[in-house]
Amino acid sequence: MIKPYELLEGVLSEIEKNLKGDISDSILADKFSLSQGYLRQLFRFAFNQPLGTYIRSRKLAASIDDLLNTDMNILDIVLEYGLEYEQSYIRTFKREFGITPGELRKSGHIVKITPPLHLFDSNKLGDGLIFGPDIVIIPQFHVAGKKQKVPFHKILTMDMPIAKHFFYNERQNIPNAVNPDTLVYLCSGDNTDGDYIYLLPSVQVKSLDNIPEGYEPYTFPTSLCANFRFINCDFDEVNMHTADDMFKAIDDFNGSEEQKYFIRRGLNIDKFDLSNRNENYCQWEWFAPVIEKTLLDIPPFNPSGIKKVYKQELPALRFIGKKYIETPETENILNLLDNWLLNDWFNAIEKQSGADYKTLFEDGGAYINLVQKKEGPSKEGTFKEGSVFEHWMGMFAPKGTEVPQGFEAIDFPKSKLTVCSVYGKRNEIVNYETECRNKLAEEGFVLKNTRWFRRFNWRRFFETDIYGKRTLEYCYFI
Repeated sequence: MIKPYELLEGVLSEIEKNLKGDISDSILADKFSLSQGYLRQLFRFAFNQPLGTYIRSRKLAASIDDLLNTDMNILDIVLEYGLEYEQSYIRTFKREFGITPGELRKSGHIVKITPPLHLFDSNKLGDGLIFGPDIVIIPQFHVAGKKQKVPFHKILTMDMPIAKHFFYNERQNIPNAVNPDTLVYLCSGDNTDGDYIYLLPSVQVKSLDNIPEGYEPYTFPTSLCANFRFINCDFDEVNMHTADDMFKAIDDFNGSEEQKYFIRRGLNIDKFDLSNRNENYCQWEWFAPVIEKTLLDIPPFNPSGIKKVYKQELPALRFIGKKYIETPETENILNLLDNWLLNDWFNAIEKQSGADYKTLFEDGGAYINLVQKKEGPSKEGTFKEGSVFEHWMGMFAPKGTEVPQGFEAIDFPKSKLTVCSVYGKRNEIVNYETECRNKLAEEGFVLKNTRWFRRFNWRRFFETDIYGKRTLEYCYFI
């Protein structure tokens, strides 16, 4: 199967190569082994316009060159570009440009043409494509589904399995569905219950009458929303990685100074059109209510950087995790973190640690990227250029916690830390180690440079603010 980027890039290329001649949605569908109806749907979803209309507009635009720069008669131009009939060409030309071909030849008026569409690297998202955001108004609609309460720190690993279970096993139980093959997935946070998030996989219904027992109705009010569109290879391949990639793009929207809107936190909607699952391309839309920045009583921009430095104490602890002897680049650290979430390895440590691991100390329960020199401290007590590092991923657990199979442990005595709190976008703040060391040196701290760690606290790192930014702590032993 062709990946979405290559598929749509190939469709656009074929259109441009065959403007003179025979090109149509049926010819393109045959070439790329898709049904004609689904190719039309996919093109409209990606580019917000009908495929047939785009092909006609590009042919008309290309025909202007012959119209103005040659003495070809209208019939010959019609035949040259594989258009229908002379009179049909004249009518569609006037509808497109507001003037007939003959009038354009005589007057030399400036006309606005449809330029060729292009895909850019910014559209790539993993194996898929992302488009948007568009600002749209969604009319009120009703849904019914099965509400789930999920711990906030489990959302990345649990949301897609919950969605897929509902779609394949539960949606058939709800009568009067408007689009039974479109999964509508509501995600809402509750400020009074900050450790949990509520998921409602559902289908849209005509009314809230006759909702079966055990299923919950919800009415989404008319709202101004940001809309992102995502095309992936297959619904069953949508996982934490693809969702995380999409949320990065959403964070970039909120973090842009040029945008007129902020995404309101607390509720968003995912819509998966799965009516053409046999075609293997999944169409996924993400909506969230927005508000104009001018209506918010907040600064127009909140700069990134080190926000504060403070001290903290750790009791005697056992660090449990996995060891990676390498010096990862920024993206590797994030990929390593994502891989741990995808494999549910943090949960294995949490289960082994018992119920009190979060209350052992302030910020207990955070995920840790521990860095230490493989061969121990140098004479100067600093990390030397060219040193080999052990990068660990894991968690702090109570002293003496049994180590699960497949993991290793390091025991830490009671310790004092200095913490650098860094604020910014996800990909930026994971690469602030040099800036933090310089800041701490300015503050007069003497660091034990054999070990340090990044602390991924769920409420601060994984949940962004209205600017699409978050906080990561760099922790150094003193």
